[in-house]
Amino acid sequence: MTTVDSDWISGFMIGPVATLTVAISLSWKAAWIGMVCDLIIGFFLILIALGYDRPNMAKGTLAGFFVALLISIHPLWLTFFA
Repeated sequence: MTTVDSDWISGFMIGPVATLTVAISLSWKAAWIGMVCDLIIGFFLILIALGYDRPNMAKGTLAGFFVALLISIHPLWLTFFA
């Protein structure tokens, strides 16, 4: 079971914050780019977290990526299919 601590929260915040920052700074249709950036950044953060024996941060990063993916579904659809 995962406990929600500062490591988990710091890992979790990366994805949604990156996606929402792109959405606010550029446009809503470009918000999917934040999710792609989070995928790359999150991969390396997971490796670093596991290297420093911080599994909660790695789990939080994965959860944050899935939240960023949920946020990015509508912008992806608008950009490529609408």
